[in-house]
Amino acid sequence: MGEEVKMAETATAASEKPAHFVLVHGNGGGAWCWYKIRSLMESSGYTVSCLDLASGGVDPTDPNTVLAFDDYNKPLLDFLSTLPDNEQVILVGHSAGGLSVTQASGKFPGKIKVAVYVAATMLKYGFHTEQDVKDGAPDLSGYGDVNHLIFGLGPDKPPTSAIIKQEFQRSIIYQMSPLEDSTLAAMLLKPGPVTAMMTAKFPRRAWRE
Repeated sequence: MGEEVKMAETATAASEKPAHFVLVHGNGGGAWCWYKIRSLMESSGYTVSCLDLASGGVDPTDPNTVLAFDDYNKPLLDFLSTLPDNEQVILVGHSAGGLSVTQASGKFPGKIKVAVYVAATMLKYGFHTEQDVKDGAPDLSGYGDVNHLIFGLGPDKPPTSAIIKQEFQRSIIYQMSPLEDSTLAAMLLKPGPVTAMMTAKFPRRAWRE
């Protein structure tokens, strides 16, 4: 009897798949942001997927042409759409990646086991009001003029992409990181599509209350 129980427990453990984590970067970042965490998690037996959103990481899209959040977040939505219906992932977003997590959770509720926001934007319906902007966009005015803005639609239009100037990146973004990591980030960060970010709005009907 004891041997039968032990064999059953062993078979059950073998049939269980390791948790699948999907890691989403913030504005201007890429899948590379997660390189340390990914290696540690995979060494512990987890399945880990790191994605480049449109214009992020090695994706060649010009961020000044990414004007809608649906286009920006398409790589994540496409990835989730290819998962089997019976597979659930733990979806993790950092910084502006929280917007990606929120939209994906509304569109694929059955495929998201847990949504994790790591110092991330948490706006259930996106940027609908001025209060949403206050709650969802960090106030960096105390640092002075920190953003390099790019006006892809012309100088008389709002900026289409932005990146924190290199001299401010360590003090604002990587103040708790080893110097070698902030040096790497300074080499890899790209302007992020701020028009797509700030116009992100998610319809309430997309959510299952």
